[in-house]
Amino acid sequence: MDLQQVGARVRRERERAGLTQRELAELTDISQPTLARIELGTRPRLTIAELDRLAMAIGVPLRELTSGSPVRDRVRIAARTAGVPAVALEAALRRAVDILVLDERLDRLVHGGRPSAAGIRPLAADLSLPDPSASGEDQGRVLALAVRRLLDLGGAPLADPAELAERLAGVDTAVVDFPAGIDGFTLTDPVRAVTLIVVSTNAVTERQRFTYCHELGHFIFGDGTETHLLDGGRTSAELRCDAFARHLLAPQDGIRAWLGVNGPGGESAFDERRCALLARHFGVSLMVILIQLERMGMITGRQVERLRGPSGAQLAWRYGWGPQYAGKQEISRTVRPPQRVLERATTAYQAGKLGIRVLADLQGQDPTVTETALTAAGVIPEPPRIRRADMHRLLTRTRSAAPLQHPSREQEE
Repeated sequence: MDLQQVGARVRRERERAGLTQRELAELTDISQPTLARIELGTRPRLTIAELDRLAMAIGVPLRELTSGSPVRDRVRIAARTAGVPAVALEAALRRAVDILVLDERLDRLVHGGRPSAAGIRPLAADLSLPDPSASGEDQGRVLALAVRRLLDLGGAPLADPAELAERLAGVDTAVVDFPAGIDGFTLTDPVRAVTLIVVSTNAVTERQRFTYCHELGHFIFGDGTETHLLDGGRTSAELRCDAFARHLLAPQDGIRAWLGVNGPGGESAFDERRCALLARHFGVSLMVILIQLERMGMITGRQVERLRGPSGAQLAWRYGWGPQYAGKQEISRTVRPPQRVLERATTAYQAGKLGIRVLADLQGQDPTVTETALTAAGVIPEPPRIRRADMHRLLTRTRSAAPLQHPSREQEE
């Protein structure tokens, strides 16, 4: 057994439980200096008894310290990796997978099971998939229109694509602090039938909205059944979900209604300002509107090339809604954990089964800020039910367990 890996797992699970080294040492009768060496992997001997005491105090199965988390091993990930450094991608994947690991742990800490999204039965089962022999563009458009009809959205802008995904498909959504270059991706735990769509705090609001809808398309089309990391050009499934996201966010009927026209418009009818106002109305990028207008026959490919380029921020400040745009971007940069996971984690914290650091990490906050907000809301943890003396009596039976390498020596302590 690799004691460095074991030590790293002990440290990770201790931090996830919200315990300091001193607190864990007191719960397990292992001195803090010894615990520090265990976590660093520099202690040459480690008994099963000690690991069992650590696992019980942290609140995880022993196998997660000895062999790792089964959730991490089985999670399926669908992500685009083109141009993303391996270190950045690994950091992003680890942060997202940690949410599912915590969610699985909460199954053991919170009674009553995992609630459905917003208490509503997922509606995606009521959808019929488009003809697979049709083009990707047509499949995406047809499915987007079906979703809009199912939810009675008409041609109106989507208020909250994340909420729509939760209601329609029963998935969880989150905004996570990822390294630059990663917009978001989808993770699925096949054993627990849990899917999580995550977007990055580094993505602007319109990009976050598009990513939610794009990943929702993958879920409904059934593209996420296997792990795939795309590092090349866009596949047919990617193009199909791009079309789904475009038509879901900016439906052609909605564009026509906004424009007040039913046929092609001349070049003067679609200047930069008018296209920018359309993009603002539907909460999408300028490029999404230009593609839709071109496919509707209202502008030419030459106009698309002439008008493309300005960012959402540039357009907003040019045409009078810069402060509002800046306010939305501030919200998009805020970490937002999945509502169901945060709710259950808060319940576990109030019951004294989860540390404040877990909740703070989940929300990307300083523990003091999180604790102050919870206290003001009347969420105060119950006193621990198992004191150090009780833990000592419960674990006495494990003291005679065989060591992993050699018997430990009292003088090392």
